[in-house]
Amino acid sequence: MATNLRIIATTLFFWAVTTVAAQNIEIVVHRGANALAPENTVASADSALAHGAMWVEVDVRSSRDGMLFNLHDETLDRTTDGHGRLADMLAADVCRLDAGSWFSSLFKGVHVPTIAEMLDSLQGRAGVFFDVKRGTPIPALVSLVREKGFADNSFFWFADEQMLREFISLAPEMKVKVNAKDIDRLKYWQTVCKPSYVEIAPQFITKRFRRYCHRHGIRVMAACQEDDTSQFQLVIKKKADLVNLDRPEAFLPLLMSKHEK
Repeated sequence: MATNLRIIATTLFFWAVTTVAAQNIEIVVHRGANALAPENTVASADSALAHGAMWVEVDVRSSRDGMLFNLHDETLDRTTDGHGRLADMLAADVCRLDAGSWFSSLFKGVHVPTIAEMLDSLQGRAGVFFDVKRGTPIPALVSLVREKGFADNSFFWFADEQMLREFISLAPEMKVKVNAKDIDRLKYWQTVCKPSYVEIAPQFITKRFRRYCHRHGIRVMAACQEDDTSQFQLVIKKKADLVNLDRPEAFLPLLMSKHEK
Protein backbone atom coordinates (compact mmCIF):
# COMPACT_ATOMS: atom_id res chain seq x y z
CA MET A 1 0.00 0.00 0.00
CA ALA A 2 2.83 2.40 0.86
CA THR A 3 4.40 1.93 -2.58
CA ASN A 4 1.12 2.61 -4.36
CA LEU A 5 0.53 5.70 -2.25
CA ARG A 6 4.00 6.98 -3.07
CA ILE A 7 3.33 6.59 -6.82
CA ILE A 8 -0.01 8.38 -6.55
CA ALA A 9 1.50 11.16 -4.47
CA THR A 10 4.36 11.73 -6.91
CA THR A 11 2.01 11.77 -9.92
CA LEU A 12 -0.46 14.19 -8.37
CA PHE A 13 2.16 16.39 -6.74
CA PHE A 14 3.28 18.12 -9.92
CA TRP A 15 -0.32 18.61 -11.07
CA ALA A 16 -1.36 20.07 -7.73
CA VAL A 17 1.67 22.35 -7.43
CA THR A 18 0.79 24.05 -10.72
CA THR A 19 -2.67 24.89 -9.42
CA VAL A 20 -1.44 26.05 -6.02
CA ALA A 21 1.34 28.17 -7.50
CA ALA A 22 -1.17 29.88 -9.77
CA GLN A 23 -2.94 31.11 -6.62
CA ASN A 24 0.31 32.33 -5.02
CA ILE A 25 -0.40 30.26 -1.93
CA GLU A 26 1.52 27.29 -0.61
CA ILE A 27 0.04 24.47 1.46
CA VAL A 28 1.91 23.47 4.61
CA VAL A 29 0.59 20.32 6.26
CA HIS A 30 0.41 20.12 10.04
CA ARG A 31 1.46 16.55 10.98
CA GLY A 32 0.86 15.49 7.36
CA ALA A 33 -2.58 14.79 5.91
CA ASN A 34 -3.62 13.34 9.24
CA ALA A 35 -7.28 12.74 8.37
CA LEU A 36 -6.12 10.33 5.65
CA ALA A 37 -3.23 8.52 7.35
CA PRO A 38 -1.70 8.33 10.84
CA GLU A 39 -0.14 11.66 11.77
CA ASN A 40 3.59 12.33 11.62
CA THR A 41 4.34 9.30 9.43
CA VAL A 42 5.72 8.90 5.94
CA ALA A 43 2.23 7.75 4.91
CA SER A 44 0.61 10.99 6.09
CA ALA A 45 3.30 13.00 4.28
CA ASP A 46 2.68 11.06 1.06
CA SER A 47 -1.06 11.65 1.37
CA ALA A 48 -0.44 15.36 1.85
CA LEU A 49 1.70 15.60 -1.27
CA ALA A 50 -1.07 13.92 -3.24
CA HIS A 51 -3.32 16.83 -2.25
CA GLY A 52 -1.16 19.80 -3.11
CA ALA A 53 1.16 20.17 -0.12
CA MET A 54 4.45 21.90 -0.84
CA TRP A 55 5.69 21.80 2.77
CA VAL A 56 5.47 19.04 5.36
CA GLU A 57 5.71 19.78 9.07
CA VAL A 58 7.76 17.44 11.22
CA ASP A 59 7.76 17.54 15.03
CA VAL A 60 11.27 16.99 16.31
CA ARG A 61 11.86 15.07 19.54
CA SER A 62 14.85 13.13 20.82
CA SER A 63 15.03 9.65 22.29
CA ARG A 64 17.13 8.96 25.37
CA ASP A 65 20.11 8.03 23.22
CA GLY A 66 19.85 11.08 20.95
CA MET A 67 17.96 9.78 17.90
CA LEU A 68 15.64 12.43 16.44
CA PHE A 69 12.07 11.27 15.76
CA ASN A 70 8.95 12.78 14.21
CA LEU A 71 6.43 12.74 17.09
CA HIS A 72 4.05 15.47 18.18
CA ASP A 73 3.25 14.44 21.75
CA GLU A 74 5.76 14.21 24.58
CA THR A 75 4.53 10.68 25.21
CA LEU A 76 3.98 7.72 22.90
CA ASP A 77 0.62 6.71 24.35
CA ARG A 78 -1.80 8.44 21.94
CA THR A 79 -0.31 7.48 18.57
CA THR A 80 1.55 4.22 19.19
CA ASP A 81 1.19 0.97 21.12
CA GLY A 82 3.96 2.16 23.43
CA HIS A 83 3.78 4.05 26.70
CA GLY A 84 5.72 6.80 28.39
CA ARG A 85 7.91 9.66 27.26
CA LEU A 86 9.91 9.36 24.06
CA ALA A 87 12.80 11.06 25.85
CA ASP A 88 12.99 8.13 28.28
CA MET A 89 13.20 5.43 25.59
CA LEU A 90 16.02 4.04 23.47
CA ALA A 91 15.73 4.53 19.71
CA ALA A 92 15.72 0.79 19.00
CA ASP A 93 12.69 0.34 21.23
CA VAL A 94 10.83 3.25 19.63
CA CYS A 95 11.42 1.81 16.16
CA ARG A 96 9.68 -1.41 17.15
CA LEU A 97 6.42 0.34 18.06
CA ASP A 98 3.29 0.29 15.92
CA ALA A 99 2.28 3.86 15.05
CA GLY A 100 -0.47 3.03 12.57
CA SER A 101 -3.00 0.59 14.04
CA TRP A 102 -4.59 3.23 16.28
CA PHE A 103 -5.66 5.05 13.10
CA SER A 104 -6.71 2.08 10.95
CA SER A 105 -5.88 -1.59 10.51
CA LEU A 106 -4.74 -0.64 7.01
CA PHE A 107 -1.71 1.04 8.59
CA LYS A 108 -0.78 -1.74 10.98
CA GLY A 109 2.98 -1.90 11.39
CA VAL A 110 3.69 1.69 10.38
CA HIS A 111 6.43 2.93 12.67
CA VAL A 112 7.45 6.23 14.23
CA PRO A 113 9.80 7.69 11.61
CA THR A 114 13.12 9.22 12.42
CA ILE A 115 13.76 12.73 11.17
CA ALA A 116 16.44 11.32 8.88
CA GLU A 117 13.89 8.95 7.37
CA MET A 118 11.39 11.77 6.86
CA LEU A 119 13.99 13.91 5.11
CA ASP A 120 15.04 11.04 2.86
CA SER A 121 11.41 10.43 1.89
CA LEU A 122 10.80 14.12 1.10
CA GLN A 123 14.00 14.78 -0.81
CA GLY A 124 13.12 16.55 -4.07
CA ARG A 125 9.40 16.35 -3.30
CA ALA A 126 8.67 18.97 -0.63
CA GLY A 127 10.15 21.47 1.76
CA VAL A 128 10.15 20.86 5.51
CA PHE A 129 8.80 22.93 8.38
CA PHE A 130 10.53 21.86 11.60
CA ASP A 131 8.54 22.28 14.82
CA VAL A 132 11.38 21.78 17.29
CA LYS A 133 10.22 20.54 20.67
CA ARG A 134 11.86 21.32 24.00
CA GLY A 135 14.79 19.05 24.78
CA THR A 136 15.87 18.60 21.17
CA PRO A 137 19.69 18.78 20.83
CA ILE A 138 20.06 21.73 18.45
CA PRO A 139 23.60 20.93 17.20
CA ALA A 140 22.47 17.41 16.19
CA LEU A 141 19.44 18.78 14.33
CA VAL A 142 21.47 21.42 12.50
CA SER A 143 24.05 18.81 11.50
CA LEU A 144 21.37 16.43 10.20
CA VAL A 145 19.58 19.13 8.19
CA ARG A 146 22.83 20.12 6.53
CA GLU A 147 23.81 16.51 5.90
CA LYS A 148 20.47 15.78 4.21
CA GLY A 149 20.62 18.92 2.05
CA PHE A 150 17.60 20.70 3.56
CA ALA A 151 19.29 23.86 4.82
CA ASP A 152 17.85 25.90 1.95
CA ASN A 153 14.51 24.11 1.72
CA SER A 154 13.21 24.36 5.26
CA PHE A 155 12.18 26.67 8.06
CA PHE A 156 12.09 26.26 11.84
CA TRP A 157 9.94 27.19 14.82
CA PHE A 158 10.83 27.03 18.50
CA ALA A 159 8.38 27.44 21.37
CA ASP A 160 11.42 27.96 23.60
CA GLU A 161 13.11 31.31 22.93
CA GLN A 162 16.45 30.17 24.32
CA MET A 163 16.47 27.27 21.86
CA LEU A 164 15.74 29.76 19.08
CA ARG A 165 18.70 31.90 20.14
CA GLU A 166 20.96 28.83 20.21
CA PHE A 167 19.73 27.81 16.77
CA ILE A 168 20.40 31.17 15.09
CA SER A 169 23.89 31.25 16.59
CA LEU A 170 24.63 27.81 15.08
CA ALA A 171 22.75 28.19 11.80
CA PRO A 172 22.36 31.88 10.93
CA GLU A 173 21.75 30.97 7.29
CA MET A 174 18.65 28.87 8.00
CA LYS A 175 15.13 30.31 7.99
CA VAL A 176 13.04 30.91 11.10
CA LYS A 177 9.28 31.21 11.61
CA VAL A 178 7.77 33.23 14.44
CA ASN A 179 4.20 33.59 15.70
CA ALA A 180 2.60 37.03 15.96
CA LYS A 181 -0.90 38.46 15.82
CA ASP A 182 0.15 42.04 15.12
CA ILE A 183 3.04 44.19 13.94
CA ASP A 184 4.17 45.10 17.46
CA ARG A 185 4.73 41.46 18.38
CA LEU A 186 6.47 40.84 15.08
CA LYS A 187 8.78 43.78 15.78
CA TYR A 188 9.79 42.11 19.04
CA TRP A 189 10.82 38.96 17.19
CA GLN A 190 12.80 41.08 14.75
CA THR A 191 14.99 42.13 17.70
CA VAL A 192 15.70 38.44 18.38
CA CYS A 193 16.16 37.05 14.87
CA LYS A 194 15.52 37.74 11.21
CA PRO A 195 12.18 36.01 10.58
CA SER A 196 11.49 34.58 7.15
CA TYR A 197 7.94 33.49 8.03
CA VAL A 198 5.28 34.63 10.47
CA GLU A 199 2.33 32.46 11.47
CA ILE A 200 -0.91 34.23 12.28
CA ALA A 201 -4.61 33.40 12.56
CA PRO A 202 -6.30 34.44 9.29
CA GLN A 203 -8.70 36.85 11.02
CA PHE A 204 -5.73 38.95 12.15
CA ILE A 205 -4.20 39.34 8.68
CA THR A 206 -4.65 42.91 7.50
CA LYS A 207 -3.36 44.73 4.44
CA ARG A 208 -1.09 46.75 6.72
CA PHE A 209 0.29 43.61 8.37
CA ARG A 210 0.87 41.92 5.01
CA ARG A 211 2.57 45.01 3.55
CA TYR A 212 4.84 45.31 6.59
CA CYS A 213 5.83 41.66 6.31
CA HIS A 214 6.57 41.79 2.61
CA ARG A 215 8.56 45.00 3.01
CA HIS A 216 10.80 43.12 5.47
CA GLY A 217 11.08 39.92 3.46
CA ILE A 218 8.70 37.98 5.70
CA ARG A 219 6.11 35.57 4.25
CA VAL A 220 2.69 35.35 5.92
CA MET A 221 1.44 31.89 6.91
CA ALA A 222 -2.19 31.55 8.00
CA ALA A 223 -2.84 29.04 10.80
CA CYS A 224 -5.82 26.71 10.25
CA GLN A 225 -4.94 23.59 12.23
CA GLU A 226 -7.20 20.77 13.37
CA ASP A 227 -10.42 19.68 11.64
CA ASP A 228 -12.03 23.11 11.34
CA THR A 229 -12.17 24.04 7.65
CA SER A 230 -14.46 27.05 8.12
CA GLN A 231 -11.64 29.58 7.71
CA PHE A 232 -10.30 28.24 4.41
CA GLN A 233 -12.27 30.83 2.43
CA LEU A 234 -10.87 33.57 4.66
CA VAL A 235 -7.29 32.40 4.07
CA ILE A 236 -7.75 32.85 0.33
CA LYS A 237 -9.54 36.18 0.76
CA LYS A 238 -6.77 37.53 3.02
CA LYS A 239 -4.13 36.53 0.42
CA ALA A 240 -1.87 34.59 2.75
CA ASP A 241 1.41 33.42 1.24
CA LEU A 242 1.07 30.02 2.90
CA VAL A 243 -1.51 28.14 4.93
CA ASN A 244 -0.67 25.69 7.70
CA LEU A 245 -3.47 23.12 7.91
CA ASP A 246 -4.47 19.52 8.60
CA ARG A 247 -6.90 19.01 5.73
CA PRO A 248 -5.20 19.58 2.36
CA GLU A 249 -7.76 17.27 0.73
CA ALA A 250 -10.45 19.84 1.67
CA PHE A 251 -8.43 22.97 0.91
CA LEU A 252 -7.13 22.04 -2.54
CA PRO A 253 -10.55 21.65 -4.24
CA LEU A 254 -11.57 25.03 -2.80
CA LEU A 255 -8.40 26.61 -4.12
CA MET A 256 -8.97 25.03 -7.52
CA SER A 257 -12.56 26.31 -7.65
CA LYS A 258 -11.31 29.84 -7.02
CA HIS A 259 -8.76 29.41 -9.79
CA GLU A 260 -11.40 28.31 -12.26
CA LYS A 261 -13.65 31.32 -11.68
